[in-house]
Amino acid sequence: MKIDFFFWGDQCPHNLLIRDRLKELRDNDTYNLNLVDISQDFKIAEDLNIYSPNLIIFDDAYRWNGPITMEIIRDFKKGIKPDRKPYFVEPSRHRITGELKPLTEDTVGDSYKPCAPSHGRSCCAPKSEWIRSIKDQNKLDSLGYLHYVDEVCVGGAEFVPSLIVPYPIPRDKHIAFLTCVFISDDQADYKSHPLSQLEKALPAMGYDEVLIIASEEVVFPNGPLSWFIERGYKDQGIVFIEKSDHATMHLLRKSLA
Repeated sequence: MKIDFFFWGDQCPHNLLIRDRLKELRDNDTYNLNLVDISQDFKIAEDLNIYSPNLIIFDDAYRWNGPITMEIIRDFKKGIKPDRKPYFVEPSRHRITGELKPLTEDTVGDSYKPCAPSHGRSCCAPKSEWIRSIKDQNKLDSLGYLHYVDEVCVGGAEFVPSLIVPYPIPRDKHIAFLTCVFISDDQADYKSHPLSQLEKALPAMGYDEVLIIASEEVVFPNGPLSWFIERGYKDQGIVFIEKSDHATMHLLRKSLA
């Protein structure tokens, strides 16, 4: 079985976790395993319509975004394709305003709590170096904000300069791209506070516009679409439909002027 894993550097902690899982197959000659970092090859992302920090393609056909288990991989090998249910979350309107901390190489370890709670802070170590590199290359103090309630990270809002984003999106030195606005929850809104503060901070960094990819209804990625439209984002249309995730993805744009 051919397995191609496409990943955007260490933008997501799961990029490391998936790489480690797939490397367990490296000595098994019944698998043809390829790991491809799209950080420096935007053409791959354009050709394959990649809008996720991690994408596995099995036998050039079935696309899988996000964490994966060895059991699922073995099922694919047997010809069993998982029936992935749509992941809907009705966002709560109960806005939580906790403490915000700049998202830096020093604080990113706290994000394991909402992102990969069963793996601990160590899974964020490669992302720490990823953040440091982007900050240094672009003369930035941080890549957004993490949101804390009772000293525990519950989410945040992360951006990078659009010029370094491998996804097929508009790029300009004055455009910021939101990689993650998290977390979606039906009990509390943890996203509005860090996002609104980031939007206020971006113009001072030289950005007058912000982009994001969000799905119409499901959480992956950054959905639902309506949540951002309610906050002043303008729908620029469908960019891709990721059928296995039931994700109809749109590009959204907001002026910060």
